[in-house]
Amino acid sequence: MAHAISNENLSPAEKKYSELIHQGDDFFRIEIFRNAKALYTEALECGIHTQEVKEKLSECNRLLAYERKVFSILGIVFGAIAIVTYLLLTF
Repeated sequence: MAHAISNENLSPAEKKYSELIHQGDDFFRIEIFRNAKALYTEALECGIHTQEVKEKLSECNRLLAYERKVFSILGIVFGAIAIVTYLLLTF
């Protein structure tokens, strides 16, 4: 998922930052939030702190928390189903 950087006047740090943001956006679009968050975090390490990347990180954190909550609930539901199934089959 390569992106062409159109502005040759960018510093190496700005080019790296731009590419990391584009890659993070690609992962975000296909809902791979953990990878997107890692790339956005790496982009911040370039020393370019924008409100946009901070908001993207915040959104990744929010969606990852929601994802963890959903998986926890599903785990509880499947566990309960397994217990009920076991009890029904043993009696």
